Amino acid sequence: MKKFWGSLLVFLILQTVAGQSINEFIDKGLKENDISKKLPPIDTLVHMAKVYSPFVKVTVSEQQYRDGVVSAEQRAWLEYINLEAGYSYGIFDNLSNQQIAGDPGSQTLFSTEQSRYNVGVSLRLPLSAIVNRSARIKSAKGEAKKARFETEVAEMELEQKVVELYNDLLKAHRLFFISGSIVDNFRVQSIRAEKDFANGVINVTEYTRLQQMMNQATMNFELQRSEFISSIMALESIIGADLNI
Repeated sequence: MKKFWGSLLVFLILQTVAGQSINEFIDKGLKENDISKKLPPIDTLVHMAKVYSPFVKVTVSEQQYRDGVVSAEQRAWLEYINLEAGYSYGIFDNLSNQQIAGDPGSQTLFSTEQSRYNVGVSLRLPLSAIVNRSARIKSAKGEAKKARFETEVAEMELEQKVVELYNDLLKAHRLFFISGSIVDNFRVQSIRAEKDFANGVINVTEYTRLQQMMNQATMNFELQRSEFISSIMALESIIGADLNI
């Protein structure tokens, strides 16, 4: 009986030591393979996403258009100003100097060949243009302000999405690395189990159980690898650039 409890105590100690070794290996491996050191800073990723995002570009274009409408409404009164100019060349009858001076007795006209220019400015401003101008400008400014808010909202949502995808990538990488370490551990156990089974140390049930655990760990590793790759592609898609990981 004492021999049994002694063997059990040794087994538990070995399992505890093995577990600590695995955890230490994983922690050390994660520090040495910290993917965040290979990624651009989060602020840089957010800036890249804003520059690339087609949706943000649409909102910015809408904002610029609305600002243009405000300027157009403020200058709309210029449409009612007409500037006319004319030019003519030929022989014209002109008044004499006496007539120009106001001499009523002088009736003589003289003809000369000359060029004539004329320029005229006229203003026709409808009452509706005066009454409605302020309302139209106010409405245009409201639309421009709304467009600016839409741009800000789009940029905020985009920033949140980049942060979310960035954290998802870090998490996916950690799980991928951990699952790989677990597979490596089970692979060592599987080799040992094959030797123990061949030497009759363990029975077929125990050997089968270990192989099933190995297969399950391998499947989980492949799933985590797929999640990791998907996380990279999602972040690359939103910033419009390759991360070269």
